[in-house]
Amino acid sequence: MKVALAQLNFHVGNFEANSSKIIECINRAKNQNADVVVFPELAVCAYPPLDFLEFEDFIKRCHTAIDEIATVCTGITAIVGCPSRNPVLEGKNLYNSAFVLADGSVKQVVNKTLLPTYDVFDEYRYFEPNRNFNCIEVAGEKVALTICEDLWNGEDDPLYIHSPMKELQKEKPVLIINIAASPFDYKHAEQRKAILKRNVLQYGVPLVYVNHVGAQTEIIFDGGSVVWNADGGLAHECNYFEEDFVVIDTVDLNKKTISEKPVTHDKTEWIYEALIM
Repeated sequence: MKVALAQLNFHVGNFEANSSKIIECINRAKNQNADVVVFPELAVCAYPPLDFLEFEDFIKRCHTAIDEIATVCTGITAIVGCPSRNPVLEGKNLYNSAFVLADGSVKQVVNKTLLPTYDVFDEYRYFEPNRNFNCIEVAGEKVALTICEDLWNGEDDPLYIHSPMKELQKEKPVLIINIAASPFDYKHAEQRKAILKRNVLQYGVPLVYVNHVGAQTEIIFDGGSVVWNADGGLAHECNYFEEDFVVIDTVDLNKKTISEKPVTHDKTEWIYEALIM
């Protein structure tokens, strides 16, 4: 399976520019014969949209953008983060979702289970947590699609009741995909990589992780999207503090491991790069 990682800088509410970037990368991935192209969490509207989520017009524009993007998804699957409506009367009105687009339409919607409410996060204010677990299918293979925090519930100190991957592994996926909006701090990149690697080693499945890059209000997103092979070897690491795009072939993952070098040599340099971005 050939997977394209699209690590992009999206702007909150700039639907035209965000959709244009997404469509451009879908076409780029098609030209490189990718089976699936993966975009970050809430890519359509950017993260965090905060109280814009309470405006019906904002949600309508999100879904109009999804419909437009879906029309170019022929011969390829795209995974695009976007809020979705909760059809059930009880609970919050929205889910934080990943839309699976193929054959010109929405094939599946996967909702985020674990909603952080600490540090800069306030997701439970806006979103209903997922309670149903199913893998998606890409190129005839089962894939465990998760959204950011869904991989962060450590067994040594569990913050949440549920573990999405424990449920999804029952279907024996061949790949984990995680779409994220994981903010920067000068220690976070290494912590994030350690958590992702822990999931790989626990489930014995390669992992593709795609993060936002850019800044919204006081929050900085540093990128650093990564690919792990099933043995816990780091197969690819995207650039930090800039957009990046790469296509990897899962067949080759276990044949390639790069050195797990520190992402920065100096704390001050790391903070400087974040501020400049």
